[in-house]
Amino acid sequence: MGNTRVKFDGDASALWEKKYPALSEGKPGLLGAIMNRAEAHAVRLALIYALLGCSEFIGTEHLKAALAVIEYAHNSARYIWGEALGDPTADEILRALQTGGVAGMTRWDLNNHFQRHKSADELDRALGVLAEFGRIRSIAEPSGGRPGIRYWAI
Repeated sequence: MGNTRVKFDGDASALWEKKYPALSEGKPGLLGAIMNRAEAHAVRLALIYALLGCSEFIGTEHLKAALAVIEYAHNSARYIWGEALGDPTADEILRALQTGGVAGMTRWDLNNHFQRHKSADELDRALGVLAEFGRIRSIAEPSGGRPGIRYWAI
């Protein structure tokens, strides 16, 4: 008593090694923040299920039950917050690009979308966030002067 360790049994250990990488992979945006540390929560839930069953080991039935709870939480969070990044300007740009069609949008278009109420620095920052998370693609377009940039949602 006191030094008791509850470990995975052989089958549960193999299942955990298979599921762990996907659980511990960081995800962007609000969904990533909400589901951060899912692997730690899964192990804790599996341990609770094993203890409630008076088991000396965490079995596959305990781990599968815990993983089902984590999957349910993930699906619920994705339903509620979707792919939002939690950055209002970036999220609005992404929505505009998603509805902008195959032509995409230029900086001019984006500026007009916000009725010219966003500074160039704010648009640059938000576009940088979207690019960092792989949510947009862009192409430089030749013009009479400095090339323009056209953006599309991915």
